[in-house]
Amino acid sequence: MASEKYRAIIIQDDKILVMKRNRLGRDYAVIPGGTLEEGETPEECCKRELREEFGIEVEPIRLIYKIEQNGIHQGFFVAKWVSGEIHKTDAEEYTTHNNALYGKFEPSIVPISSLRELDLVPHELREQLLADIEEYGLELNRPLIEFKCNWG
Repeated sequence: MASEKYRAIIIQDDKILVMKRNRLGRDYAVIPGGTLEEGETPEECCKRELREEFGIEVEPIRLIYKIEQNGIHQGFFVAKWVSGEIHKTDAEEYTTHNNALYGKFEPSIVPISSLRELDLVPHELREQLLADIEEYGLELNRPLIEFKCNWG
């Protein structure tokens, strides 16, 4: 079975949470989240990943995107930031000694207005997110859609 990942789109005060990355000399950003563990629901995955990587508590509200990307299935929830302040934690992303493989990670909050210029990957997600913000507003109260995309 293909790997499943779940991510949380968190928009607050006209800003969005992203994980900034630098890997193999490329600066880019992703929507935060990670791999579903055995026995875990998609919502539990989102909560755990944001707690582990950002140090915050979130509440997934609704699944709006299902993306198939190079054999990996990803679900994107609109989520609410419940509590905590973002910071680097003791998660593997920050503590691994193999930076050549994993690169560098920086939990960040960026203005929605910078999304078009931000190298948010996959790019198909960035374009869909921008279109949906324009059509549905920052609450992203849209029906679930599914699509395929490439890495960058």
